[in-house]
Amino acid sequence: MHTVIAVVPTYRPDPGVLERLDAIAEQLDRVVVVDDGSPSSSTVLDEIEARGHILIRRARNGGIATALNDGIARALADGAEFVVNLDQDTVVPPGYVDACLDTFDAASPATRLGIVCADAINGHPSIPPRHSPEGFGLVDEAIQSGLVISAKCLRTAGLMDDRLVIDCVDTEFCLRVRAAGFRIAVAAGTNLEHSLGEQALFRPFGFQRYVNGEPARYQYHSPMRRYYITRNNIDLALRCLRSRPRWVLSMVRREVTPAIKTITSGPHRARHLLAAVTGVAHGLARRRGMIPAALQASLTPSRG
Repeated sequence: MHTVIAVVPTYRPDPGVLERLDAIAEQLDRVVVVDDGSPSSSTVLDEIEARGHILIRRARNGGIATALNDGIARALADGAEFVVNLDQDTVVPPGYVDACLDTFDAASPATRLGIVCADAINGHPSIPPRHSPEGFGLVDEAIQSGLVISAKCLRTAGLMDDRLVIDCVDTEFCLRVRAAGFRIAVAAGTNLEHSLGEQALFRPFGFQRYVNGEPARYQYHSPMRRYYITRNNIDLALRCLRSRPRWVLSMVRREVTPAIKTITSGPHRARHLLAAVTGVAHGLARRRGMIPAALQASLTPSRG
C-alpha cells in the first residue's frame, strides 16, 4: 500500500468544496487544505477542519504556487509517497487515484515515471503524442489539478516555482520534471470535471460575433490574470528559447489568439491592453513575484 496525500489550495471556497474534499478523502490517506488568505471568518474553512482534514491557513494571499508548496511540504513531511494536486473546484471520480497508482506500479524503473495525470478533462481527451514501452500514453505537460506526483520526482525536480505566483506554474513544473529525466503519463480512461473559468461574449471592438445564430463566447480571464499569463509565458519562453525552441513556438501560437481576443473584445479592453503591455515588459525584464500593488489597482475594475 502506498501513502497518498492530496493537496488542495483554496481561496474563498464555496460550501460545495466540502463534498468534493470528502469524496477525494475516501481514495487516499489524508487531505491537506491550504487556504490562501481567505477571510478568517469563513465558516467553510471551519467546517473543513471540523471534518478532520488538515487545514493550513495562510495569513495573506501568495498565489497558487506558494499554497501548493506549503501543502506538498507538509505531505512529504507526513511520509507521502505520492502527492495529488487538486483545485478546489475539481470533481474527482471514484477510482481515479487507484487508476493513477496502477499506472505507476505497472511502469518499469527505466521508464522513470514521475507524474500521472487524467486521460481527459471535462470529456476532452489528451491525445498523447507518444507512448512508453509499457503502452502508457505520454504527454509533455498537463494542468496541475489532478496530477499524481511521486515523492522521488518532487525531491529530484523540486517543488513549484513560486516566483510565477499563478499561471504557467503547472507548465513550468512539467518542463522541469521532463528536464530532470522523468516522464508524464495519462491514466487510461480517467476523466476529471474541472472548471475552466468564465465565458465572456466575443465582441471585438464592440461588435457581437455569432456562431450558428448564437452569440459567440470565449474563455475570459481578468486583466490581472492577463498580466500574469503574459509575463510568465515570456519568462518561460526566455528560459526555454535555446533548449526547447519548438515548445516556445507552439506556446506563442497558443497564447497570441486569446490575448488578442481579450484586448479587442473585453470587457475592460483598456485594462487588458495595459496588462498585456506591462506583462511583456516585465517578462522581458525577468520581473517575477506578486504583481505590483499600483498595477493591481489599475487593473482591478471598480465595483461602484
